[in-house]
Parts: sequence; C-alpha cells; structure tokens
Amino acid sequence: MSHRQNRFLALFSLAVMMCLAIAGVAVSTSVSASPQKKDKDAKESKKDKKAKKASAAPTAAGTPKLWEDRGNIGSLNLIYGIGSPEGMPKPPLQFDKEDVSGTNPKIKVIDANGIKWNIKFDEEVHAEVAASRIVWACGYMVEESYFVSSGKVNGVTGLGRAKKFVGSDGSFTNGMFEKRPDDIARRAINWDWTSTPFNGSKELSGLAILNTLLNNWDAKNTNNNVLGMFDDDGKVIDWYLVADWGGAFGKMGSFMSHTKWDLADYQKQAFLDGISGSQIKLHYSGKMSSSLKAIPVEHARWFAGILGQLTDAQIQDAFKAAGATQAEVEGFSRRVRQKINELKSAVGR
Repeated sequence: MSHRQNRFLALFSLAVMMCLAIAGVAVSTSVSASPQKKDKDAKESKKDKKAKKASAAPTAAGTPKLWEDRGNIGSLNLIYGIGSPEGMPKPPLQFDKEDVSGTNPKIKVIDANGIKWNIKFDEEVHAEVAASRIVWACGYMVEESYFVSSGKVNGVTGLGRAKKFVGSDGSFTNGMFEKRPDDIARRAINWDWTSTPFNGSKELSGLAILNTLLNNWDAKNTNNNVLGMFDDDGKVIDWYLVADWGGAFGKMGSFMSHTKWDLADYQKQAFLDGISGSQIKLHYSGKMSSSLKAIPVEHARWFAGILGQLTDAQIQDAFKAAGATQAEVEGFSRRVRQKINELKSAVGR
C-alpha cells in the first residue's frame, strides 16, 4: 500500500473516531438530565405526591346538606357524640405549629396515629364540646372534638398567645381537641344565614332555635363553614354547619354585655318571646341574622319533637364530656330541660 493510501486510511479512521465521540457525547447529554431539569422533576414529583395525599378529601363540590335523621335520639351516646373512645387523640403528641386564626389561642399537633388535631384553649373549650354533643344529637353536623383535662405535647417551640396555656415542657390543662381528618375538605365557605340552599326550611329554623336555646350569641357568618366529605356510597356531600359554638352557655347581648360558659347568666336569660300569628318569636340577641328571630310555628313544632327525645341523662353527659363541674352539669342541664319544655308547651307538643 502506498504512502498516500496509508495517510488516507489514517485520516478516515480519525474522522470515524471523532464522529463516534461526538455521537457519544450527544447520547450522554440526552440521557443525563441537567441540574435544572432534575430540580424541575423533583418539584413535580413533590407536587404529585402532595396531590395524591390530598386526594383523600373530595375536591369537587357536593350535594348541599344541613340535617339528617339520627333515628332513635334517646339511644345516642353524648359522652362521645360524633366521635368514639377509639377516635380520641392518642399520645404521644407532636407539635406542628401554632394556629393564629380566630380569637382563641390554638396549636396544631399530630398524635401517635398520625391524626392531625387543633387544640383550643381558654374560656371556649367547655362550651364548644357541650354544645357540639347536643347539636349533633339533633341532626346537625359538627366537627369531632374532645375535652382533655391535661396532657403534654412534644417539641413545642416559638409560641405566641398560646404560651400562656402551654408550659415550656409542652404540658397543658383544659384543652379542646378538634380533629382535622385528611379525608374531609374544609371548604372555607362562610355561608350567610340569609342566603343558603335551605332558606325557608324547617331544618334551618331548627338551627336558629338551637342558637337561641344554647345562647350562642357569636353565630356570625365567619363562624359558619362547609365540610366536603364522601358518604357511605362514595357520593360527595357538602355539609353546612356552624363550626364554632364557643360563645354558648352564657349571656347573649352586645359586644360589651355578652358572656361565655357562665351558669348564672345562662340560667337568667329568656328563651321565647311568645307567638304572633303563625310565627314563634325567639329571644335571640347576637350575630345570627335577625330574619331568624321569628320562625314558623310548624317548624318549631317539628323541632320540639326532635329536642324532646333527649333524655336528662344525655343532656348531663354532654356537659360531663365538656369537663364541667358537678354543679355546672346539674345547673346547665336543668336550664336546657326547662327551655325544651318551654318550646314544647308553646307549640302544643
């Protein structure tokens, strides 16, 4: 082979090697993602995981619902209400963060079963639990809650207004635990008393009676919410509820005169202002719409039949569940029974 041929073959081989090298780099570039792409993929992966985790709760709107028949009301357990012994918070409790919403101090925790809870402190804890038991028994939706007389939360740090109620070691007394399940969507819809899918219904009238019977002066729109959840058949239900009953069992009135969880005040305040034509007048003073201070007698008669099924023992259990003293259990229960009898008498039940 001539010198020219050898040189040509050498150049050709070098050209082939260079092409293969370039091709190799190109393949390598297409397989190995850039740092920016890796970051993007990681973010999308986290987003997908978060979406999958949140999918336990319904995202689409459901059928509006305000009330359901509890069946044999006299057989219901009002120590636990909508909850159960198994559903109570299980220690050890791990601190998540402070909840700065609303007016009462609260913290978020996670229990040993991985369940999320809000713990509320201060004057509303007793009223909230007791009211929720009675409200639930009457057919309305409430959030699962428990009164816990004392406990300890691990890892508490950086507290603001809750610092007064939680010690440096995480210890606390008199807390109301409210469950935050992953399979319930908190819609953050502050529905208006004058504009609901239930206007003019006996069920909405019944809820107005409950606000008056329990002296819940703080029935403002921002304390109303909608919870989205699946029923037993997998259908999405949007439950309209009063989400905060902490202003109950005191004296209804203006900003300067109302009270919470005050037995003497609760015992003294009137309940009904009589009947005018086909309307029964509620002695309500607070933030619920004034349009519900007078409701059809027929609606009140229906709801008197609901309330009248509660036994004295059940009413007492509602207050026992709230951590009331014996004197409070007896006093509050007696006044609730008096109001129920007053309603029954007024509507002829």
